[in-house]
Amino acid sequence: MYNLFSVKLLFESTATSTINPAKIFEERIFLVKGGSSEEVCSIVKKHFKPETYENADGGINKVELVKILDVFELVDDLSESLNLKEVYSRYIIFENPSTTAEEAIEKYSLDK
Repeated sequence: MYNLFSVKLLFESTATSTINPAKIFEERIFLVKGGSSEEVCSIVKKHFKPETYENADGGINKVELVKILDVFELVDDLSESLNLKEVYSRYIIFENPSTTAEEAIEKYSLDK
């Protein structure tokens, strides 16, 4: 039997553009079906592989999952197919492209 979990993730996006180099962190929450929190973490890591693409400025953007911030089991019984549906997203933009994920987590208490 599978349970429904809410998973809070932190993604990091780096842009190599001569016009506007930046580092952006995005906090997202997804719903994931799994038998345990460990299984859910494994599903998430397999699903979100790093992505690289060319941006409008001709630079390269790289987006990757940098941390699973929280996993908790939902108590409501939701019968629809909601696996890996995004329910929340927040962009956190830093002017300094050398900002680390740990600095973003600390500054915005993302692990709380």
